[in-house]
Amino acid sequence: MGKTYDEWNQHRTRLPAGQYLVKCLGGQKTEFYLQGKRGYGKSEKIALMFQIIEGEYMGAILPMFLSSPEKGKVPQGSKYYVFWSIANGNRKPTRSRLKEMPLSKFQNKVFRAEVVTVKPKWITGDRREIEVEQPEHLFYSRVDILYELIIGDPNT
Repeated sequence: MGKTYDEWNQHRTRLPAGQYLVKCLGGQKTEFYLQGKRGYGKSEKIALMFQIIEGEYMGAILPMFLSSPEKGKVPQGSKYYVFWSIANGNRKPTRSRLKEMPLSKFQNKVFRAEVVTVKPKWITGDRREIEVEQPEHLFYSRVDILYELIIGDPNT
């Protein structure tokens, strides 16, 4: 899984926004250094990697980035909770702790998903309040929403 993320990060995929069938290749926790309005900071995220499995862009690899739960507790309104429940056959977990909601629940399952284009911005100005889009060649695509589980045993 790590190799897939590292490969994607070197050559970020860009394709038209829209709905696609995607297969989850796996997931991992990773740290990002982000530029925000108050400067740079480190953030832990969950990166799920997906592969387009049909159509013109078949084989393209795309990430989904989710907030990593604090202290192991997964809030019910979080994307991780919602998408994990979908991967679990639209059933809630018995307990909403990350150790009882493993990333492996997504592995090798096929979902109908929404892909969006990310347009990174520079944050500048004396008070870091001016946002300027980075050059278009730095735009990339990512999976934003998992609508439904298409193929895969929700009990695995």
